[in-house]
Amino acid sequence: MKQSYRLCMLILLSLVVAGCATTKGSISGGKYQSPLNNFTVALPNWTNLQIRDQNDDNSGSVSFHDDLGNLSAITYLRLPADATTMFKDNEKRYAAYRDYFNNVAVPTFSSRAAKGMHTVREELLDDGKNKVYFALIDLPEGSALVDSKKNQRFDAMKGLLIFDRNEFIYMVENEMSSVFGRVDPSTLTAKQLEALQETLKRLKDSMVFK
Repeated sequence: MKQSYRLCMLILLSLVVAGCATTKGSISGGKYQSPLNNFTVALPNWTNLQIRDQNDDNSGSVSFHDDLGNLSAITYLRLPADATTMFKDNEKRYAAYRDYFNNVAVPTFSSRAAKGMHTVREELLDDGKNKVYFALIDLPEGSALVDSKKNQRFDAMKGLLIFDRNEFIYMVENEMSSVFGRVDPSTLTAKQLEALQETLKRLKDSMVFK
């Protein structure tokens, strides 16, 4: 990938790690609109919903979470001008998704977990005309929830879906574990995996792109 694209990804990495406690996007009619006006998304119907977002001129992120450990998030990055031509080739598009996962998602999530990030599964999923990139990751002590008995954060399992739309690349994520229990990657069932993938697809499909 060209240097300009790698530079954008590094900018995004620092942005996501930094985070923010205020909402820069707008909220109306049960929907969140990004500060760059590149998409809107339906808000989760969760009690005590909290929203955190951050952005610069070319990238940003927004996360939704509640007191029970439910968490979903959207990260987005404006693609360089030369990506439009590159993405006409599906193999190059999917290679860009993998590059995004390895160079943005992996170091970002690894920095949040006490013992680094473990990739449990990666695959391309059919999603209409094109495919989307799915990854399942395990984050030891990477949850937002704290185990009061051990005085440490719970482990977290997250599903990620990477795709592009209208000159942006997006990553949506959903955390499987909550206060009701942790999902262990060693005992993950096909039914649980399918349910996670469908949850991520519903989140993507609830987005309206500008």
